[in-house]
Amino acid sequence: MTMQEFTPGLGNNIKTLRENMGLNQQLLAEYLGVSRGEVSYFETEARRPNLTILRKLSDLFGVSLADLLSTEPTVQALNAAFAFRSAGAISLTHLEQIASFRRIVSNYVRLDNLLSRED
Repeated sequence: MTMQEFTPGLGNNIKTLRENMGLNQQLLAEYLGVSRGEVSYFETEARRPNLTILRKLSDLFGVSLADLLSTEPTVQALNAAFAFRSAGAISLTHLEQIASFRRIVSNYVRLDNLLSRED
């Protein structure tokens, strides 16, 4: 099974979300702990990111893994990156803080959904 058969659209989703956030491949690569070339391979679907990288992308972009892997991500998912788009310079530290914040929000929403089901 090829990368395209396994996760069609993943590369385009990564590229779209990265660009929506105003990030270049180099800064995303630094955040992921890979080379810029590796990010390029992910975006062109020449290589498949491992689960750790997928989770980091999901946290950074504020989207679920399902939306990241989807051939038709929700409009909300594709627009999520705009919330943290920077007009100025953005650093690796900023990316880590954004991902942490989004992870906290995501966990809160999941807990809230679980608690509301119990009512």
